[in-house]
Amino acid sequence: MKRIALLGAKGQLGSDIHRALKENSQFEVITITREMLNVENTEIIIPVLEKLGRIDVLINCTAFHNTEQCEADPLKALVINSIAVLRMAAYCKQNKTLFIHFSTDYVFDGSKQAPYTEEDRVSPLNAYGSSKAAGEEAIAAYLDTYFIFRVSSLFGEAGASGKGGNFVETMIRLSKQGKPISVVQDVIMSPTHTRDVAEMVRAFLEQEITAYGVYHCSGEGACSWYELAAETFAICGIACETTPILNSAYAAKVRRPLYSVLDNSKLNRIYPMKSWQSALAQYLQLKGHVNISGGEKE
Repeated sequence: MKRIALLGAKGQLGSDIHRALKENSQFEVITITREMLNVENTEIIIPVLEKLGRIDVLINCTAFHNTEQCEADPLKALVINSIAVLRMAAYCKQNKTLFIHFSTDYVFDGSKQAPYTEEDRVSPLNAYGSSKAAGEEAIAAYLDTYFIFRVSSLFGEAGASGKGGNFVETMIRLSKQGKPISVVQDVIMSPTHTRDVAEMVRAFLEQEITAYGVYHCSGEGACSWYELAAETFAICGIACETTPILNSAYAAKVRRPLYSVLDNSKLNRIYPMKSWQSALAQYLQLKGHVNISGGEKE
């Protein structure tokens, strides 16, 4: 029996990972919610984890990921995304525990204009990206047995607690208001279904993969936010007036990479990721927005 501690078990990603791991009877999953451990209180992380007894794998799905809030409170971003992660890595080193952590495409600045590989140098543009990059460095400095999975533009059934849902749900909600929608067309990324990430994690643990290090894990392919909205409406059969606009039209409070597509080649040799289009279609079916046969569900 493999004992797995899952931090952030109620979040958008954590809830899907919990669901996926429960399907394997050889895994004992210990869920740790914010009420049980607020990682902002970094001093208690190791003592709380020590009380759990033997832990074979620690999975960290906690993060302070609202980019505007991170910019307003960079110290909190550093504490949750870097210092807390360092404490977790220290625990894993002391207890010979495998550490699985999630990072972000926002560690890159978008200047490459070609899919980013794990070997590309990080160069974050904002406080969120900087704090996540520092968390990655902390893990690599402490541990040899770890997986860092960089993910991108997540959408999942639970929604992101810090963001009040996800982009796909926001588009569907706005479409029902009967007003034209303007969506950015010059920011390019790789949308990712959290269920696909969760199933990848389960596969890595089931296969006992030992090729440790950093992996890119996103929906295969690339699109703009406008294209993601258009594909969502097409799959759901929603008629909605949607206008593409430039990112510069927004008075953004945070600098974001205009291109942050992740190259999954390294991961795909172990676990092939779905295209973002098929992942989106699966998500919309799971959420009940479309019937299996296609078309909008009333």
